[in-house]
Amino acid sequence: MLNLLLVSLTLTGQAPALEILEPRPTYGHLGAVRPKGAGILPGDIAFFTFGIKNLKLDENGLAKYSVGIEVRDGDGKLFFEQKPFNTIAQNVFGGDLIPNSTSVSVPLKHPPSDLKWKITVKDRNADKSVELKGEGKVLPADFGIVRVGTFADADSMVPVAPTGVVGGTLYLNFAAVGFGRDKNKKPDLKFDIKVVDEAGKPTLAKTISGEIKDGVPDDADLIPLHFGLTLNRPGRYTVEITSRCGLGNKTSTVSLPIRILPMD
Repeated sequence: MLNLLLVSLTLTGQAPALEILEPRPTYGHLGAVRPKGAGILPGDIAFFTFGIKNLKLDENGLAKYSVGIEVRDGDGKLFFEQKPFNTIAQNVFGGDLIPNSTSVSVPLKHPPSDLKWKITVKDRNADKSVELKGEGKVLPADFGIVRVGTFADADSMVPVAPTGVVGGTLYLNFAAVGFGRDKNKKPDLKFDIKVVDEAGKPTLAKTISGEIKDGVPDDADLIPLHFGLTLNRPGRYTVEITSRCGLGNKTSTVSLPIRILPMD
């Protein structure tokens, strides 16, 4: 009797509700979770990852859906908009969750502002929609490290998650904004890169350091940098980037977890 009852409930019950799950800001495309902070600096890129659960699959295992994104400032003025974008994903490995990601660039000259965002997902197979809303903030312009992310190539054309396999290379990208200049319009920036293992022990006897004082165009408000990480040992690590502006006596630090898998 119990088995018959369960079958009856399954056959007559409604399909699982369409959901948007696990929204989180990240460092770069598919990057590590970005710690919750006060907001984002002008010149940075807000990367955002979320999952869509219970999309209806067609007879070929295809999920057909659209994603629309809207961001408005504190006055209700449209800051960013992605019109509903139709896409298709094939559920090759099973499960009921389809991952998605997007990004929004914050102009260097954008004033401080509260932001409200809304994501709208439409399941085109089931003709159902769901919304998710949230809030953020653009901070006043200041010195800091922005646009942190990892890439598969030195030209920063192929963004990847901060995960690799022994024998490979990850390229770490970041940039400095809000730096000062002297009377000759030259900056005075110093950078340190330190890597620690899972136990918090530094992997190098000496921190990797560098400085930037020359070769920066007078009108540049952002200085991009990148650094190659040779993946020679499996494990979980943290890359700590510290930048100092000597003219403004300001420091900014970002920590990015990196995972290296063994080559099975």
